[in-house]
Amino acid sequence: MKVLPLLALLPLSLAAQTPVPSGNYKANSLGNALELRFLPNGTYELIATSGEYVLKDKKILFQPQTSSFVVEKKQGDSQQLQITLKTPPRTGADPRYLYIGYENAKGEVEYVCVYNKIDSLENIEEKKDSNGETYYVLESFEVPRTANLYLVDAHQAAYSKNKEVSIQKFPIGKDTNAVEIAVLAGGNSFNLNGFYNPDKQTISVSEGNSSNAIVFSKPNDKPNPNQVPVASKENVSQWAHFIDFEKERDIPRYDPDKKAKEKTKAVVSVPKNLNAALASADKQSRLVVVFQQPDNSKAKAEFDDFFAKYKEDGSVSYNDDDDDNSPLYPYEFYLATAKDLKTLKAKGISAGNQVVLLDVAGNVLYSQPATISEVASDELFTSNENVARFSTIAMARALDKALSNPKLPVKELQNIFTTFLKKDSQRVYLLAKNRPEQKTGDSNEEEAFDYIAQEAEDYFSNLKNPKGIYQMQLTPEQAIAQWERVVNAHKKDTKLDPEYAFLLSLNNTESNYYYRIFNAEKPATTADIDAVAYLVKFADDIKAYNKKIEGNDDNYMGYNERLNKGIIEVRYGELSNQLDRIVFNDKKLFEPVKTVYKEGLKKNLFSADNYIDFLYENNVDEAAAYFSEYYKNLLQKDSNLIVALDKAFSEGDDENSWKYYKMRFANRANNIAWKVFEEHKQNPDKLNEAFQWSSSAVQLEPENSYYLDTFAHLLYARGEKQKALEIEEKAVKNLPKAEDGGDDEKSEIQTNFEKMKKGEI
Repeated sequence: MKVLPLLALLPLSLAAQTPVPSGNYKANSLGNALELRFLPNGTYELIATSGEYVLKDKKILFQPQTSSFVVEKKQGDSQQLQITLKTPPRTGADPRYLYIGYENAKGEVEYVCVYNKIDSLENIEEKKDSNGETYYVLESFEVPRTANLYLVDAHQAAYSKNKEVSIQKFPIGKDTNAVEIAVLAGGNSFNLNGFYNPDKQTISVSEGNSSNAIVFSKPNDKPNPNQVPVASKENVSQWAHFIDFEKERDIPRYDPDKKAKEKTKAVVSVPKNLNAALASADKQSRLVVVFQQPDNSKAKAEFDDFFAKYKEDGSVSYNDDDDDNSPLYPYEFYLATAKDLKTLKAKGISAGNQVVLLDVAGNVLYSQPATISEVASDELFTSNENVARFSTIAMARALDKALSNPKLPVKELQNIFTTFLKKDSQRVYLLAKNRPEQKTGDSNEEEAFDYIAQEAEDYFSNLKNPKGIYQMQLTPEQAIAQWERVVNAHKKDTKLDPEYAFLLSLNNTESNYYYRIFNAEKPATTADIDAVAYLVKFADDIKAYNKKIEGNDDNYMGYNERLNKGIIEVRYGELSNQLDRIVFNDKKLFEPVKTVYKEGLKKNLFSADNYIDFLYENNVDEAAAYFSEYYKNLLQKDSNLIVALDKAFSEGDDENSWKYYKMRFANRANNIAWKVFEEHKQNPDKLNEAFQWSSSAVQLEPENSYYLDTFAHLLYARGEKQKALEIEEKAVKNLPKAEDGGDDEKSEIQTNFEKMKKGEI
């Protein structure tokens, strides 16, 4: 298909040059907050941005001066000033470079970085305005009330030598308790391209080489009286408040409660003995590092220096979630005495200078020969990466202890599974000694490559003693048995157990407990069905439970925030994938899975389309029977198939386009018709329905070679051989245009045509 350039599609009547009429144009996005003004003197203004423009062949060349913000007063419910930031897509507006300034009691302007005022970048909410244009909203935050608001976009300052920023002052009045700030661009200049449509009286503006344009049109409404204009602009070099994010250790985090948190949480001291170190680690959720240094004459001095630096610097953040439960200090450090040597020997620690990592129960997680100065030099316990690695080893040991104990109470099992599945970053499978063999390569090759073993070697490469790393002894059979204990304990539940449902919601197809532990696909069991059945059974209760936690707060919550609040995130589309996978791995489980699927359909948790696909893959007769009812119900909406499909589409399939919806239906109709043909060539009744479905597929996509091939075979089976031959010939002729299918499929259609001509079908 030849694609015409966009301009080639414009009517010829537009070829004559029409000047842009002066006046104001408003963007069809961000609630019309963006205003483009074309002035009679040949200049334009975009909110606070102004410059010159040149019109040539309907193309508009913008020569802007500055970027800006839009500030709009709102009515809040706080004694302070509530601030909400929003931005259109592709502006590059980065919270790290946005600063809010307010006047303190002395009249001085204090600045805070937006990045340090928000909890997480995951809390960004995507919205659409009344025109369907996308924009993004950061979580709201507060600053003291101020007569004037000072806004800074320091993006370009981050990459310039003089750190010059532009400070924009907005007189909002001290009585204002809420404002909405639209960030119009992520730098101090626009690179705009424009196109003028004189027929529609619109102007399309895009950034740089982007194909995505903002459309401006003349407004019919009066200007917004609450929009506050810029009062002044000041360029300041070497701005004192600028934070250099290239030096991340020096970033001051906005946290007024920091000192209070540190008093209660960031307590670290040298323990009196090993038992005290273990007890403190248990209380503070830390690991214990023991220095065994019998041959190091400088051990005491080295330890004192090491600990002093650790106490001063604290910990690095090693968790992507960076939740509030992460300790400021991940380790308790202890210098072993002569009395401790016997204890350490009993734990398998060799004689001489050693560094030993223990969990709170005193189990050895890692050890290596080293002096304290060598440990400090290697940054063994100060690098982000190693904190994460040691956390992974600790989790492997915890899983070993819990899941290898067949008598462990179910409640404790449930807790260890939940704790593990919430920590996405841990790669305990690298430590699984009994993981199923994961090798790739041709079976005829002498050696196949073990990628997991290589990954483990790379991941722990900066640990100098690989043999000192704890290896998880857990077997797949033990893990499955313990999971089944948890599931079976809840099979007879008559009311929702939120903690159990929360665990089940974490255990999805792509990242279930088994895959996370062993990096292998889990064998299908009835417990997997029971787990999905539980979430289906209590779907209404889960919804009500979540609503209680969420309350009436409309503020967007990111996924991690929702998990921390205990919200049960059940994605029922993903659950249908789980059911599909169960039967894929074990066909004998088809009937119990089907029962759960049907229950989910009754509650509108699963889609009819997915259920049809499920039946199609596993039982052609049931797929045909279900599709037959589906097809009849569809035609009850209208005898015209296209109209009926359009009505069905309008009733709720808002996730896909009409084109895709129609294509998906045609594909299902064709595939089921072909399956019926293959299995029931001698059954006229079954073939009649298949013929109708195939005819519908061809009606929707009359040039599709594969659909034509199916239709031709059904015609042939009905005795309409000449018509079948004509259709099959058309299928062959259309093959060069076919985008789907490989050479084998296309060759098969050619072969079918030859067989039909010979009467050999």
